[in-house]
Amino acid sequence: QGPNMRSPGGGFLGWFAIKFMGKVNPQSVQEGIRRLDLQAEDTFVELGAGHGAGLSAIAEMETSPKRIVCVEISERFRATLRKTIASLPKELPIEVHGEDCKKMPYLENESVDKIFGLNVVYFLDPLPVYLEEIHRVLKPGGFVSFGGKFGFPPTDTKEFINIEPDAIIDAMKKAGFDVSREEVIVDEKNVKMNYTEIKATKK
Repeated sequence: QGPNMRSPGGGFLGWFAIKFMGKVNPQSVQEGIRRLDLQAEDTFVELGAGHGAGLSAIAEMETSPKRIVCVEISERFRATLRKTIASLPKELPIEVHGEDCKKMPYLENESVDKIFGLNVVYFLDPLPVYLEEIHRVLKPGGFVSFGGKFGFPPTDTKEFINIEPDAIIDAMKKAGFDVSREEVIVDEKNVKMNYTEIKATKK
C-alpha cells in the first residue's frame, strides 16, 4: 500500500490509491489553497498536486498567481492532472514537473512565495534534505504549508516516515524556519476532511 499511495501506478492498488485520495482530499485541498491568500504577484508551488483539486480551486478565484508550479511524481496522477488543466474554466500559467522535489532546478534561489502540500510530508525522507531545498527556493518571508491527517496514522510505516507533528516541527526549526501549527476544520461532520497545518516561514 505504501508505494502506491506515494506514487500510484497501475493495477488494483494504484486504482485504489487514486480513488482513496480523490475521495478524501479535494475539500481539504481547496480549503488549504483558500487559506494561502494567493496574490497576483505570487510564485506558487504545489507539492503532490495529485489530480488537480488545488488548480481547480485556484481557477475559481478572482486572483491567481503569476506562476504556478505543480510537482507530482506519479505518472498516473500527472496524466489526470493534465486532463484537469485542459478542462479548467480559464487559462493559468501552469507548469508540471515529475521529478522528486528534493531537487527543484527549475526554481531559482529565493524565487517562491508560497508552497503547499497536503498529505505529502509523510513521504519526504530524509526530511532535512527536502527542507533544505524548500528553504533555498523560498523568498524571505515566504512559507511552506504542509497539511497532514495525523489523527489517522497509516499502517505502513515503512513508507509513511514523518507521522509525528512534533518531530516535523523540530526538523523545520533546525532548517531555519519559524514554525506554527493549527488544526484546520474543513467539515465538522466528517473528521476525515480535517487536517493539521504545519506552516514553516523562511526568516
